[in-house]
Amino acid sequence: MTVYTGNDYFRDSRFPFYIDRAVISRNQPIPSHTHDFVELVFVVEGSAFHEMAGHQYRLATGDVFILEPHVYHSYLGSADEDTVVYNVLFDTAFLQKELEALQEIPAFIDFFYLMPFLRKSQSFIPYHPLQAAQKLQFQSHLQTIYDEYEQGRDGSQLIIKTRWIECLVWLSRYHQENRSAQRHVLSDRERILSIRNFVELNYKQPLTLIQLSRICGMSVSSFTAKFKENTGKSLMDYKHEVQIRHASALLLDTDTKILDVALETGFNDISFFNKTFRKHTGMTPREYRRSHKTEN
Repeated sequence: MTVYTGNDYFRDSRFPFYIDRAVISRNQPIPSHTHDFVELVFVVEGSAFHEMAGHQYRLATGDVFILEPHVYHSYLGSADEDTVVYNVLFDTAFLQKELEALQEIPAFIDFFYLMPFLRKSQSFIPYHPLQAAQKLQFQSHLQTIYDEYEQGRDGSQLIIKTRWIECLVWLSRYHQENRSAQRHVLSDRERILSIRNFVELNYKQPLTLIQLSRICGMSVSSFTAKFKENTGKSLMDYKHEVQIRHASALLLDTDTKILDVALETGFNDISFFNKTFRKHTGMTPREYRRSHKTEN
């Protein structure tokens, strides 16, 4: 199976963004593949088949969905008609600061992070169908982004980034407006699992109990108790465990300075990083790197 990287699509590593208006022809197969960036797909017209997470779905005009990195998926063109889609590919680093602000919008977190996670539930339909007016508004934004991307004029990158932020805000609003008719009711366990998934993707961010309990629709005390019950750890211990796991990999696989490893994994205080690292590994970062390098 094919694995795509940002180098296959992004013209400039400092601007990790790509957009295309693509056609899936009648009966055309697009083999299973995955990628290390985020993909958003919007169906302009048509009804191709999309397979992911072991399930096949029929797309419809106005469907929009997010594919997080490392998800295998494939397409098969409809026998009746061509299908036109916008593919938007981007790395989360493209909007790192803006994502922090967007994460203050519960509907954005629900659409961008939790809906992809819910594909693990067979009863969940992983596409967000836009209403007619929403479809026209969203398509207009994408067309502007596509034109600017293709023409590459002065200021295009600024327009693209601004419009893409607007797209994500609009999608959050659409999701909020439409979800009552299609809301998947989560069990407490599914909610906690979705938060674990969220933490895995956002371990560099300063996540708080208040923020995450609000996402779950729970009180802080209830969320704290249920998170501990399902993971055996407090939220902060779980987040630190994820951060230290990534820090350990950087220490072993790169020559990055320890201060930069700390910053790269979401620690702004080097002494706190050292203390937390020792708590989880029994060694300081320097000792950890030295001991493992010696073993190899």
